[in-house]
Amino acid sequence: MRPVRAVTVVVLTAMIAASCGRSSGKTSATTTTAAGGGGSTTSAAASTGLAAGDFGDLKKVCGPKPAGMTLKATDSGVTADSIQIGTTSDPGFSGRPGLNQEVFDTATAFTKWCNSLGGINGRKIDVKLRDAKLAELQQRIIEACSEKDFMLVGGGNVLDDGAQKNRLACGLPNVAGFFVTGNAEAADLSVEPSPNPTTAQSVADYRYLLKKFPDSASAVGVITGDIATTKTQGEKETEGITAIGAKVVYNGQYSALGEATWRPFAEAIKSAGVKGLVYVGEPASYVKLMQAFSDIGYQPEWVSPGDNHLDATVLTGGKAAEHTYVRSVFYSFLDPELAKKNQATQDYLDLMKQFNPGGKVAYLGVSALSAWLLFATAARDCGADVTRDCVYAKARENTAWTGGGLQGAGDVKNRKGPICWGIYEVKGGKFVVADYQKTPGKGIYNCDEKNFVALKKAYGTGEKCPNPAFATDPKPSNCANK
Repeated sequence: MRPVRAVTVVVLTAMIAASCGRSSGKTSATTTTAAGGGGSTTSAAASTGLAAGDFGDLKKVCGPKPAGMTLKATDSGVTADSIQIGTTSDPGFSGRPGLNQEVFDTATAFTKWCNSLGGINGRKIDVKLRDAKLAELQQRIIEACSEKDFMLVGGGNVLDDGAQKNRLACGLPNVAGFFVTGNAEAADLSVEPSPNPTTAQSVADYRYLLKKFPDSASAVGVITGDIATTKTQGEKETEGITAIGAKVVYNGQYSALGEATWRPFAEAIKSAGVKGLVYVGEPASYVKLMQAFSDIGYQPEWVSPGDNHLDATVLTGGKAAEHTYVRSVFYSFLDPELAKKNQATQDYLDLMKQFNPGGKVAYLGVSALSAWLLFATAARDCGADVTRDCVYAKARENTAWTGGGLQGAGDVKNRKGPICWGIYEVKGGKFVVADYQKTPGKGIYNCDEKNFVALKKAYGTGEKCPNPAFATDPKPSNCANK
C-alpha cells in the first residue's frame, strides 16, 4: 500500500530490532486457518454499510450467491462452496515476535466479515495464514502451491526476494499488501493496490518541506540501516530528493541490530549542519534518535521518516518527536475525528472492532485491507467463473484504485504509484494534517504529477514466469511450465 518506505525496506530494520517486538498477538504456527463467520452486526456496521457488504464507496463487495447462479469447482482451490486463499507474513519470527501481525489480523477480520455476509457470490473464503517466520517463505510458498491456494492475498514478507521462483513455478498470483524487494515488486503475477515502482520515487513530502523550509535544501541528511535493502532504499530516497534540488551533506548508517546509544549519530548529524533529515527505519528506533537530538539541544527543521511512521509509537516521543512529517496515501486511522470524515477509514476501524477486536490497527494492516478489497471485487466481478485468469485480469484492470476511498488512487494496471498524497505533522502529541496545498475536491490529498520523479537507476527488474508463453499472453495459466 504500498507507499514507499513503509512497505519496502524499512520493515527489515523493524523486524531485526528485538526491542520493538509486540507483547501480544504472537503467532507461532506455520499455517493457521481463519475462516468461517463471526463478528456481530451492530448499528455502527449498518450506518457505514458494512452490514450490507459495502466498504467505503465499494458496493456489495461480499454477499450470498445471486439467484440463478450455478457454482462449481473452477480452478485450484475453488469449489462450489469456498475459495482457499493464502496470506503470508512473519509474526512467528523469534527475533521479533509479532512482526507485522497486523497483516494476519486484517486477513482474519476481512474473512470473518465477508463470510458473515455469505462470502464472495456465495463462496466462503478459507484463508490460510502462512507464517514464514522471516526465513521460511520459500517453504510456505511450496506449501501454498502443493495445498492448492487459489491466490496469495493481503500479505507481505521481509525477505520476499528468494521465494518468487517457487511462486511463479506453480502460476500462483499474489495480490499483496506490500512488497519489500524490487525482485518481488516487479515480478510477474504480482499485483499491488498502491504500486511502488522500482524506477520512480515519491517526493510529495520533500516538495512541501523544501518549500516550507527553503534553507534546508542545501543541508539534507540521510540515515539508513546498515543492511543491503535499507541502504538501497536510502539510495532511492537520496536520488529522489536530489532530483528536486536538494543537496545531501550527510549519509549515515546505523546498526540494524540496534544501537546502544543514538547520541553519536545525533552529534554527527548536528556537526554536518543538517537542517532536514531523511530517516529509513522503523518507529521505535526513530523515537530514540529524536530523543538523542533533544538530549543534545538540537532539532532539524524537519525529519521525514517514511509512511510506516504513521504509527502511535512515534507519539511516545512526546515533544522530541515534533518536526516529524510523514507522507501517506491513507487518511489517518489514528485520529478518530479525522477518520469520521472519510467513510472508508471509519469502515476499517469498525471492521477491526467488530470482527477482530483484539487485532492490531496499523499502517500495514490498512495496506493489507486494500489488497483484500481489490481481490474480492475482482472475484465478485468474475461471477461463477472464479479462475486465476479471470480474477488476475479483473484486478489488473484498475487504473485508479482507491480501496473504496482508503487511499490515493493507484494505477494497478500500469504499475504507477499514487500521485495523491497526504502529509501529517506531529504536533501536540498527535498526528495532524500539515499545511500543504490540497487539491480541490481531493480531501486531504495533494495530487500533482510532480509528486513522483523518475529515477535514473532501476532498483529491481523482477522475477519472470518460466513459461515464455506468458510474455505474449500474460495470464496465470500461461505462467508455469507445463
